[in-house]
Amino acid sequence: MKRSRKLGVGKEIGGAVYLHRSYERLVGSDLRRAKRILPPGFRYDVIKWRPDTGAVSFVSCPGFDSEPEPAAGDVFVVAGGQGRLRKAPEDPWVYHHKWLFVADDYRGFDVAASRSRSGSWAGRGVDRSRIGRRSQWAAVKRRLRL
Repeated sequence: MKRSRKLGVGKEIGGAVYLHRSYERLVGSDLRRAKRILPPGFRYDVIKWRPDTGAVSFVSCPGFDSEPEPAAGDVFVVAGGQGRLRKAPEDPWVYHHKWLFVADDYRGFDVAASRSRSGSWAGRGVDRSRIGRRSQWAAVKRRLRL
């Protein structure tokens, strides 16, 4: 597991880079354009950026600093100059390896402990394609006693 090669921080998944809002300045003009469309008062913790299209998603994730695998909440997506709100599903997506979203000197949570937690389960036969939802991840946590 390595941080984004494009930015030096962030988690790359499927062509998108996920990073904590503390590092949003790294996204550049795509982010500045998207923020013009962001509704006033929309609280977000995570940025999802697609460098190939310039799309930016602002993700509410209030448990980012306090939960080992925080759940994504509402998302405001800006693509093609248009914005739309996606409400969080009943069974929300969860973020794994959140230490990738930040730099080693991030102060919101213990980055070394988060990295260690990733290592404690990553090589234990977990089907990573099936752990994206909170309910699926909960079953894996019970099995691995995390």
